[in-house]
Amino acid sequence: MKKMIPMFLAFTMLSGCNFVQDTDKQHVNTDHTQSDKASTIEHKAKSLSDIYVPNPQVTDDTKLLKIGQIIKDDKGEVTLNGLAALNKSFHIGPIEMKIKNVKLIHNLPTYSLMDYFHYYTEHYEEFEFVKVEVELINHSSENVRFGPVSHLITSNSEEKVFKDDFYIEYLGGEIAANSSKQGALGFIVEKTSPRLNWLEITTSDVLDDNQKVIQKGQRIKVDF
Repeated sequence: MKKMIPMFLAFTMLSGCNFVQDTDKQHVNTDHTQSDKASTIEHKAKSLSDIYVPNPQVTDDTKLLKIGQIIKDDKGEVTLNGLAALNKSFHIGPIEMKIKNVKLIHNLPTYSLMDYFHYYTEHYEEFEFVKVEVELINHSSENVRFGPVSHLITSNSEEKVFKDDFYIEYLGGEIAANSSKQGALGFIVEKTSPRLNWLEITTSDVLDDNQKVIQKGQRIKVDF
């Protein structure tokens, strides 16, 4: 019996060592998994309310969700005249473009901001604009170039192009591999009578680093 005790102790120590090694391996695997998940989350765009950075020229309208609702702040006064809460995704090649909200907003900017809007409209004291909230995800392992709104036309036959966007949040251009962008674009509309019933957005083509077309742009109609 005494001869068996040292053998039993040796077996126990070896088992303990193996258990520690297996446990260490599990920790390593768990750390890698958590690291991979963190990396994925880092590249995923957060909700608009999480990442919203107040635009220096426009009143914060994130809580403007009911037709006729009015919000005032030090940048002026905005009224919601139309809303299309889409939360719908469109796939243009490797790009997933999610249109969250499209709003028709009446804006009365404060006096100090009128000069900024004078560049975009002669009616800078009071005007309506279309705001398009989007999220862009590049599912490709390569960098691509894409613009969410290349061209826009309203039900009153008014046309706008990407350079008319006064939010200037740089949503167009390069999107890194496996990453995302999120923000808004704003286009002042002059023809508001009769009331806008719809608008049609045309995206840009998706291009690779060599300016080669990967996928042609897409037309998206939005009804108010």
